[in-house]
Amino acid sequence: MEQSSAIPLSAFLGVVEDAVYQVFGERRFWVIAETADVKVYRDRFYAFLNLIEKQGSEVVASAGAALWRTNFGKIAHFEKITGVKFENNLKIVVQLSVSYNPKYGFRLVIHDIDTAYTIGQLTIQREQILQTLAQQHPKLVWKHDDRYVSANQFIPKLSAYNNLALIAAPNSDGYRDFIHELENNPWRLKFRITVFPVPVQGENAANEMVKAIVKANTVSNCQAIVLVRGGGSQTDFSPFDSLELSLAVAGSKLPIFTGIGHERNISIVDELAFAQLKTPTKCAAYLVEWNYKVVLELSSAKSNLLQIAQKMIIQKRNQVENYRSLIAKSAMWMVVSQKQKVAHQLQKLEMLQPSKTLQRGYALLRKEGRIVDTTHEIKLGDAVVIQLKDGVVNAQITN
Repeated sequence: MEQSSAIPLSAFLGVVEDAVYQVFGERRFWVIAETADVKVYRDRFYAFLNLIEKQGSEVVASAGAALWRTNFGKIAHFEKITGVKFENNLKIVVQLSVSYNPKYGFRLVIHDIDTAYTIGQLTIQREQILQTLAQQHPKLVWKHDDRYVSANQFIPKLSAYNNLALIAAPNSDGYRDFIHELENNPWRLKFRITVFPVPVQGENAANEMVKAIVKANTVSNCQAIVLVRGGGSQTDFSPFDSLELSLAVAGSKLPIFTGIGHERNISIVDELAFAQLKTPTKCAAYLVEWNYKVVLELSSAKSNLLQIAQKMIIQKRNQVENYRSLIAKSAMWMVVSQKQKVAHQLQKLEMLQPSKTLQRGYALLRKEGRIVDTTHEIKLGDAVVIQLKDGVVNAQITN
């Protein structure tokens, strides 16, 4: 080749650019790929990444891609709808066009991200994890009426939950919201909280939360575990769909209340927890209202006891009055009866007086001043006195 026939690189790449444009132009294509080397510049409103395809562990296709300012909001929309952070190792469906620039080279331009596909993939992954839990740990997780349930959900409910183990990121919005709602409840109910500070997002979050659940179950005074997450970006909820954390929640001896604070479908942890609330604030409010029921029940019981006591006092007073009236009547009857008996006895005594007997034609025989009532007391020659009703007669026994 003669040197005079060579053309500048820019001119050559310009031809390539024209060829690419002629083939692809402004056409857009929906492509399934996996993300890698993701770099999101949120302050500059653009992102770079590689879109790859794997067969097993081998990468069989790869291309650089970008989201420019015009479509950068698609990332935030994707994260909000799916609850997944836009990062590496995501299997996604994107709408893209082909771009070639002589200075910057070949690049795929992303115009849209199909959230439905990602949600579907997440649903499949969640179902696979739940199936694995049910197959490998059937005593902790099982399917009932087309949904999965856990042993944690069948722990007997307590009348009140005063001693709580709080698993949360220290000084996070979720932590502060939960504490504020508990401490400022309108009925001034008191709670004792043991805090287990852990990260709730990131690579080690699931393992750290598992360790915290294990520790909380060993604290003897704790009645329940509260797992909260809130504030910040509504992304990176993957730890709450992990097999390890889901298993720890299902097998916890203490009931677990969740307030994870996401907008998409509930996580596996939510699905297997004792009680699932949307946010840390709602979780705290639920516990406050639950405990207040006990206050109402005690207040009602106290009122009922007072009413019963007052009723019993009135009944006893009425009984006492009735007994008092009966005793008074009985006493009066006994007095009258005894008076009648005494009068009758006096009458009998009156009738038995010697003077009364003499009036009826009888006589009294006395010997030496004593009344004689048998013939054995007298003998011939004894001097006796016979008393009649109108006087006495002296006599001597002759026969």
